[in-house]
Amino acid sequence: MSANIDIRLLGPLEIAASRGPVVLHGSVQRTLVARLGVRPGETVSREALVDALWDELPPRTATKTLHSHLARLRHQLQDASLAGLIAAQGPGYALLAPAEAADVVRFEAMVDRGREALAGGATETAVELLRQALGLWRGDPLVECRPGEWVRAEAAHLAEIRLAATENLISARLRVGEHLQLVGELEPLVIRYPFRERVWELLMLALYRSGRQADALAAFQRARTALVDELGIEPGRELHRLEAAILAADPTLELNAPRRTTTGTPVCRRLPVPLTSLIDREADKAALGDLAAGRRLVTLIGPGGCGKTRLAIAVAAEHSEAVCFVDLTPLAKPELVPQAVAEAFGLRAQAAGRGAVDSLVDHLHDRSLLLVLDNCEHLVDACAHLVSALLPACPGLRVLATSRETLRVPGEAVYTLQPLATPDPKAVPAYDELLHYDSVRLFVERTRDAGGQIGTDGATTQGLATICAQLDGLPLALELAAALTAALPVPRIAEQLTGRFPALCSGSRTARPQHRAMRTAIRWSYDLLDDDERALFRRLAVFVGGFDLPGVEALWPRADAVELLGRLVDKSLVVRECGNARYRLLDTIHRFAAEQLADDEKCADVRQRHAEFYLALTEQAQEHLDGADAVEWLDRLTAEHENFRAAMAWAVAQPNSTALRLSVALTRYCQLRGHYRDGRRWLAAALDRGAHTPLILRGNALYGSAVLTFLQCDYDAAVPLAKQAMAMYESLNDLEGTARTRTLLGSIWREQADYPRALEFHRRALDTFREAGDARGIAEALQRCAFSAWLQGDFDPAQQWAQESLQRMRHLGDAEGAAGALLHLGAIAHYRGDQAQALRLLSEARQTSERTSCPEGIAWALNLLGLVHRATGSASATALLQQSLAVHRKLGDRWRMASVLEALAALACDERRWEHAAQLLDEAATLRAAINSPVPPCERPSHERTRAALATAEQIAALPH
Repeated sequence: MSANIDIRLLGPLEIAASRGPVVLHGSVQRTLVARLGVRPGETVSREALVDALWDELPPRTATKTLHSHLARLRHQLQDASLAGLIAAQGPGYALLAPAEAADVVRFEAMVDRGREALAGGATETAVELLRQALGLWRGDPLVECRPGEWVRAEAAHLAEIRLAATENLISARLRVGEHLQLVGELEPLVIRYPFRERVWELLMLALYRSGRQADALAAFQRARTALVDELGIEPGRELHRLEAAILAADPTLELNAPRRTTTGTPVCRRLPVPLTSLIDREADKAALGDLAAGRRLVTLIGPGGCGKTRLAIAVAAEHSEAVCFVDLTPLAKPELVPQAVAEAFGLRAQAAGRGAVDSLVDHLHDRSLLLVLDNCEHLVDACAHLVSALLPACPGLRVLATSRETLRVPGEAVYTLQPLATPDPKAVPAYDELLHYDSVRLFVERTRDAGGQIGTDGATTQGLATICAQLDGLPLALELAAALTAALPVPRIAEQLTGRFPALCSGSRTARPQHRAMRTAIRWSYDLLDDDERALFRRLAVFVGGFDLPGVEALWPRADAVELLGRLVDKSLVVRECGNARYRLLDTIHRFAAEQLADDEKCADVRQRHAEFYLALTEQAQEHLDGADAVEWLDRLTAEHENFRAAMAWAVAQPNSTALRLSVALTRYCQLRGHYRDGRRWLAAALDRGAHTPLILRGNALYGSAVLTFLQCDYDAAVPLAKQAMAMYESLNDLEGTARTRTLLGSIWREQADYPRALEFHRRALDTFREAGDARGIAEALQRCAFSAWLQGDFDPAQQWAQESLQRMRHLGDAEGAAGALLHLGAIAHYRGDQAQALRLLSEARQTSERTSCPEGIAWALNLLGLVHRATGSASATALLQQSLAVHRKLGDRWRMASVLEALAALACDERRWEHAAQLLDEAATLRAAINSPVPPCERPSHERTRAALATAEQIAALPH
């Protein structure tokens, strides 16, 4: 086998060969490659491979199925010119490649070498090796594999090595004097690993070397609190020893590095004096100050209007050395940059034959000072060349630059300034709590500066939250909006923000041009882009709520899509979201981009590409939503929900089938994630315009609409939709579609208490699914049979059906389907009086539904768990039922709301809260009357006891006292 192969497991699983990446299909193939690839060349037994694929209850044909999966995988590898990569060997199989072909092997080897280098005193070598090793990680390992014991053990093993390597790298960096930078990196680590004593030791040492002895001792107390309160153990010997050394200011803790002293004539401080105070940037100020003290070149980047200049001035004002401030805004030509800096130092006429850069080197080579270069973005290349010339020749010089993109100079440290924190306008707290948000405090202070008035009434509070959120917490935008309060009340300003750029047009007359208005600030950045950057930036306005790289490539089908997107991120026009590979435009910037897109002659083409991309994504996702990788796909679709809305709004106006295909593809996602209302609306709009689409597509749309309508208990509307769908399926001789619709109609009859009719429909559907060999249809129909049976108190057949459904769902890898079967088994156990068994089954169902983020499953589990806790006398019953009721209300499931209200009424009677119990029963009765759904037989005994208790209480209350 060729050595030219790279097996990448430290992140999304990839096989890279000379002919390019190998496409792997599904979690089975990824699991097999990962299980064999973690140790290339080693034989993995067939039993171990079976365990990797089926963690619990492997099928009887597991070995035969394994050989079939391996045959398909090997055939696929052969097509990629990798014949023989996986071969039978002894009692199992092996992946025949050099050990170093696997990134996990290379990672562990480099970590070992880095640890040895660190122990041997070769610190710089250790830093390089450990950085290379950690750089191999591209994300969480093995997440695309089937879940199981092997995956959990291997992932935990790799995570432990990674953490140990991170600790060794930090230790090495502390030896070379990077303590100032490391304080900020270690704080998140101690939060994530509060019981990892070595991480606390490294933080304490970094703080101490940064001159923060008190903070280092406070870190010890934080570590001790975490260990004692959570684990009940005292810190280890090394932590105590380090605390004692810090208390004694032990000189062995110091870093042996010479300190530079200031020489030469001091440079005059030329900082502008701000006329307003810096609001709520203390954390940024401290972090940027530490960075500027420890690194020779720091670039402060962020979008226009986020307050870079103001923060840079605040940091420079507290710098221990002399400072020179140079505003580059007025300059139009790159060649003027060195001259402007020279003039800031009072260097006017140049000596014969010498330029501004040479004069600056002569002047600064023996001086210690901080040079602030403000607003570099339109002259970034010239600034980079100047800094590259000055820093090597002037060892006492430090540079703090502000820009909307980095300078890309070796040794550059970058600090990204984020907008201020904003409240959620959909959940507005009281005025006093609103003042906890940095953006609100800034707006309020600038309003007072402008002579405006801020009330504390509800309308003003709502307006404040709306303004701050709509303006993304950008200080410039907030200041411009606050200036309007002298003439307009806050609620009126909030209303006018839909036309935001005309409103925010009057900044200070003395401000720099790009700071006078928000539109001008963004236009300043936009005009600095080249033609391709501007074209892509306009197209990105079609996205709503964020986007990923494949979406960008769909709108820009050229090889430079990634490069252009990176340049827009560098220029602070696009934000890369933390923790994932998604991007977004700040809302203020998005509005500007949308204006540019509206004027673009290719606007229609861009919107069509956007809709087609999300159609392809949702249709690809359909086949995964009931399998082992369902959660991953559901999370991906959830991230795109706002884009689905935008795509549907565009598609329904087009004379093609895009809207109907998209709404059908989204139905299962809407069902699993509880977006019933959106799904119904999308399907209805698409059906209205899709009269001439294929019959099967209309049938699927009608069926999907019937499902979502049923889930909102609108039975009168759901039945005709389901019957129309079944008629279309029957005309097409579509057995599976017909069976699915029968299952749905049976569910409707069940919720209207026609249990014999419901079971008849479910059994007919089950027979049809068996005839068609539809494995998931069989499992689903079995579950529906069980549901109808236990509701009417027929527990024996219900248990058999639910048990078989559970086994089938687990075999299919359908986690949410398995959770549904567990709910039915748990309900049966509860009504039979086995509360311990019910608690175990229902707790597992709840955990699964929470992991898959399925609100219907979560609400059902909470409902049944509440009943179990009431039966055992637990005080948790009320809270569980109230949580269930809240989720059911949000979903619009009136059938379950009625049952939960009745259970809460029973609890209220237990507590002798008779009036409250009566109110709850009345609300439940109103719901049941509205949807024509009587109390199920299994719930009637409890319901009748509640009514009897209330009647008795009323009789007692009526007796004369």
